[in-house]
Amino acid sequence: MLLLSSILGPAKPPVATREEVNSAPGVFIINGTRDSLIAEASNGDQVQIPPGERCLVCLSDYEPKEEVRQLTNCRHLFHRDCIDQHSG
Repeated sequence: MLLLSSILGPAKPPVATREEVNSAPGVFIINGTRDSLIAEASNGDQVQIPPGERCLVCLSDYEPKEEVRQLTNCRHLFHRDCIDQHSG
């Protein structure tokens, strides 16, 4: 999807501005099993990931050990690489 977007241009406006991504409080690591995922930050913060939730940039399901960011305004999670590339 990202390659197609780089060739054809974005199908819709970016989901976040560079400033919103930069103000995100950090990176979370996904832990747990595919049926019960939790994103954990190094400071101990945790975010429960509901079953079936996926990255809205690449549309892939979250998997254990992946890095994600949570945006401050909307509270959505995105794969770190997806949101960093998509917003900038």
